[in-house]
Amino acid sequence: MPLHELIRAGMQERGWSYSDLERASGRALTRGRWQQLGSGVAQRKFPDPSSLTVISEVLEVDITTVVLAAARSVGLDVRTRGTDLAHLLPALTERLSERMREAILTLVRAAVAETRHDEGREVAPPEALQGLRLEWPKSASPSGTESGHSDRSRPGT
Repeated sequence: MPLHELIRAGMQERGWSYSDLERASGRALTRGRWQQLGSGVAQRKFPDPSSLTVISEVLEVDITTVVLAAARSVGLDVRTRGTDLAHLLPALTERLSERMREAILTLVRAAVAETRHDEGREVAPPEALQGLRLEWPKSASPSGTESGHSDRSRPGT
């Protein structure tokens, strides 16, 4: 996404205004500069490195994401390698805990290994997937129970 979309998404998520962004940046970027970058008007110059660093810190987004967004904003044809799956991840995915990342990666690895097997490829899954038992962390389930169902949803309770 271009830089203005990244900024607007960060604002929307937090319910912030451009003035809030200025305060959060310790006034390193003025309200006017935030508004200029977030407006969607084509940028003629690539933002300076210190501005990109501030944007990364305030929006709590990886600096690479900010640099690529800025490149798109000045008209560079930025293409990423890989599948579209990475683009489907919601904003702020990088905030997931290490345990949650590992759980999600394990699930994806298992799905890829199964797909390879289903396509007739004799690809043995990596050792990490042998005897795999997928468990969603109890604290992350919608109801806070291991099964994801509360007692109220069971018949007779």
